[in-house]
Amino acid sequence: MSGARMYKEKFRPNWKLWLEYKNEYVFGPGAFAILKSIQKAGTITEGAKALGMSYRYAWGVVRGIEEKLGERLLDTRKGGAIGGGGAVVTVLGIKLMELYSKVQNDFERVVQESR
Repeated sequence: MSGARMYKEKFRPNWKLWLEYKNEYVFGPGAFAILKSIQKAGTITEGAKALGMSYRYAWGVVRGIEEKLGERLLDTRKGGAIGGGGAVVTVLGIKLMELYSKVQNDFERVVQESR
């Protein structure tokens, strides 16, 4: 096997993408997955459940980002004993998901082109 071929088979580019705000980590793959799942399910509870995580954890991730940004990522409404609550991703949340997704796709495209 030639050195160039072995090099290409053994090594490949890799990265971890996140978004920063004021030089601080604020949004990454976990937050993206949580917001996407909540957007699809319509509630924090069902969104978290679909990802195999607790409501408390998912809500904690979202609240942590909201605190750093000083803006809401979700508009929520409380339900009663029988349910009826819900969550809607805000415009800011959607914009963060779009930016993250675009950059992720751009990175993927570059990696595919380098193979």
